Amino acid sequence: IRLQQQTKQLLVLRDLSDRHQTEQLKQQFISTVSHELRTPLTAIIGSLKLIHGGALGQLPDSMQSLLGVAVQNSETLHRLINDLLDMEKLAAGKMKFELRTCSLKELIDEALAANQAYAQSRGVNLVSHGCHDILVRVDSMRLHQVLNNYLSNAIKFSPQGSQVVIDVVTDQDTVRVSVTDQGEGIPAEFRDQVFAKFAQADGSDKRKQEGTGLGLAISRELMAQMDGCVGFDSEPPNGATF
Repeated sequence: IRLQQQTKQLLVLRDLSDRHQTEQLKQQFISTVSHELRTPLTAIIGSLKLIHGGALGQLPDSMQSLLGVAVQNSETLHRLINDLLDMEKLAAGKMKFELRTCSLKELIDEALAANQAYAQSRGVNLVSHGCHDILVRVDSMRLHQVLNNYLSNAIKFSPQGSQVVIDVVTDQDTVRVSVTDQGEGIPAEFRDQVFAKFAQADGSDKRKQEGTGLGLAISRELMAQMDGCVGFDSEPPNGATF
């Protein structure tokens, strides 16, 4: 006699209301604190830069050095606040995009020029390949933000005397813009987290490179809003391509 097998199903329901409410409160807190901090911090940075630049007269070398550190750290905090606000706007769907036809070459040239001083200070050479005139439909300010993030990251993780290469390849109705560095590359255990929020390959408080861990997550969201996508390739220790 063949017994008929019975299928049993277990249905589990979980109320996520509290979790959603907690997440909403957290986002509101981050947004409020960031907005409240940005205005006074902008004034502080402006004042520090004026003093550091000699607006109040020549300062002793020891004071100049301390002011330089204060300016640098204030700007780092300002970038963190701006990144937090950008993530909040993207998550809430409040960030406005003005898509229009732009010259990709002009946008890349502007990004290279904006990062040239930083590259020189780190002893890194910026090079561009295949950057002929191509028309793309994007929000120029937001694409500029993504390019700046890629270039500054590549410069930051590049050894002195190396190159950062920005390359443009077209394929029918799409274009691929890549930024390649000659740094140590992305560790295998970190690859799944590269575009996650607050992701840092070195999460310790003694890490060599500063950063908010939000730049790549913001870049991914910005490109998605412009019908684009992001990705990377890396074979340590031979650098990375984003």
